[in-house]
Amino acid sequence: MVPSQCCYQVCVMNIQPQVDISVAGPEMETLWDGYVLQHESATHCHRWAWKTVIEKAFRIPTYYLIAIECGRVCGVLPLVWQKSLLFGSFITALPFLNAGGPLADSVEIEQALVQHAIAIAQETGAARIQLRYRGQYRLDLPASSHKVAAVREVSRDTEAMWKALNSNNRRKVNKATKTGMTAAAEGGAALDIFYEIFAENMRNLGTPVYAKIFFCEVLRAFPQHTEIIVVRLDGKPIAAAFVISFRDGMEATWMCSHWRYLSLQPNMLLYWTILRIAGERGLHWLDFGRSTRDSGTHKFKQLWGTSDVPLPWASWTKNGQAPTELSPANPKFQLATKLWMKLPLPIANRIGPLIVRNLP
Repeated sequence: MVPSQCCYQVCVMNIQPQVDISVAGPEMETLWDGYVLQHESATHCHRWAWKTVIEKAFRIPTYYLIAIECGRVCGVLPLVWQKSLLFGSFITALPFLNAGGPLADSVEIEQALVQHAIAIAQETGAARIQLRYRGQYRLDLPASSHKVAAVREVSRDTEAMWKALNSNNRRKVNKATKTGMTAAAEGGAALDIFYEIFAENMRNLGTPVYAKIFFCEVLRAFPQHTEIIVVRLDGKPIAAAFVISFRDGMEATWMCSHWRYLSLQPNMLLYWTILRIAGERGLHWLDFGRSTRDSGTHKFKQLWGTSDVPLPWASWTKNGQAPTELSPANPKFQLATKLWMKLPLPIANRIGPLIVRNLP
């Protein structure tokens, strides 16, 4: 059952006058983005355009809650409803991305937004809600603390950034360039190049790949804020990154490389190139992406001088029990991962998008 697009009204304690919370329609896009762009805790994941991307690429329902007080937006919460054979019915803010939890002028409005998310979960039969916060978390719902974003400052002084790298990283980047590797921003025109490497990389990791249309829609939705960076060896693409900018920062959202060339250190050249490009464009920080705290990937990113930004992911479950872990660390994934790695690439690329649309 799909919830009606009705307007919910809530009397928030200690707040007068009344705050109205509703499922935002397309006519509210400008109001929504206006609020997001001025909120200090907003991320690119909160932009309205992600609603369009997710609906077009995955064809799954979204419920973008907006809180209005005296004609002024005072809170937003983007929600996506998914169903999975492995995990049942669940709602996430936002799946496929690293953030998207509620933004609000006060904790009371934030709580009210979450209460309406719970009402939607109850109406749809969703057993769980996951709210992906970045940084500060101030609700009473249980939240995991094992995910972090690895972030470091960047500057226009690329020579100073280079000297600030540890000597081992500089040595590996130099090794890559001495083989004749080059790296450059190639824009959306490099989507096919990126996707070919990305799809094989995901199969090798035992993970279903997104459909190419997902990345097409991201490029279409954020033409001024997306970039594809490619590493080449003798003209052949061997590594690539899909990055997204927001305000004064950049996130290395999706990274990939051909495993056959890993000994030549293309990943090191790729990371350094992203750092350099972010600095040259006048940005102030680079987000190396999400990692599990103290994992090998996390420790690798720390070698680039990063600092941790907490990613507390809050959960509500209809039975009040501890939430099922919706991640590859869940034992339910283990056998599936091993089998997936053995699939021929054309088969993995065909059926992967049918599966991943129902995973967070």
